[in-house]
Amino acid sequence: MLNIAARRAALVAAVFGVVLATGACGAHPTASVGEPVILAAPAPAATTPPSVVSTQPVPEPEPKPGASGAKPIDPGLLQNAAASVEPNTTLGAVVFDRLAGAELVALNADRQFRSASLVKLLIAIDALNRGASASERDSLARMLSLSDDNLASSFWVKGGRPDIIIRTVALLGLTSTEPPESPGKWGEVRITAHDMLRVYQYVMDQLPPADHTLIVDALAQAPQYAADGYDQHFGIADGLNLQWAIKQGWGNNSNAMVLHSTGLVGQNWRYVVILLTEHPLGSGWQTCSSSVTAAAGALNGLLPGA
Repeated sequence: MLNIAARRAALVAAVFGVVLATGACGAHPTASVGEPVILAAPAPAATTPPSVVSTQPVPEPEPKPGASGAKPIDPGLLQNAAASVEPNTTLGAVVFDRLAGAELVALNADRQFRSASLVKLLIAIDALNRGASASERDSLARMLSLSDDNLASSFWVKGGRPDIIIRTVALLGLTSTEPPESPGKWGEVRITAHDMLRVYQYVMDQLPPADHTLIVDALAQAPQYAADGYDQHFGIADGLNLQWAIKQGWGNNSNAMVLHSTGLVGQNWRYVVILLTEHPLGSGWQTCSSSVTAAAGALNGLLPGA
């Protein structure tokens, strides 16, 4: 079991003594930093990340109508798979084929979900766009790969908190992403599956090469255990039999639990997969993780060229 008192002290000190309510991976969005609700095994002392070659910018290929084999996928397959594990799962999903330039799945794609740690992608893009230093770039990579809440809170403060969301919404052309109601709660940013698709498209097609590589490499080397000890290899990582680069999210407040699995999959990162889920309180972290994994697994054998 996690040592809650020790983690509280360490996390609060790491954000310059500022107490923020984060909505973090593994923390109550409505609570102060360092109040973990995840009772997961801590990460091993030396977790070896997946063996991944350095990723280089992969511009979206020119669509090849009729040649890609891309066909729409019944979104009910994903919903039913998730519900077979946790019947009350609310799923928002998008699967986009970058080669065909086609959306293969769209389910509740414009429904807003609380972001949990998916907002760390926006935090990273904003920091890079404002000219992050060499040491900050290293910290951004760690924040993404390990889903480090301490670092996210630090960058959230440095970037002006909700101003980060206002800037990235304008920069990326997001249509349904909104800042949190309380400025300190970065995990309460509201996002949609369609906007998360736009985030990945921006990373793949518009970021400068060095920034693109930093983000994609960090996501491709996400170890099994996050900085808070939670097993982040659920959803895409555990359900899809494909190369992946992932950003996950998990958290809860007084209303519901959220678990998200998003990322790039397949050769040359052909596909963007977005799986956002919401569950009733008390559903259980393992059950919720397994429901997201089941939804991802429903895509096996249905993605051409994968």
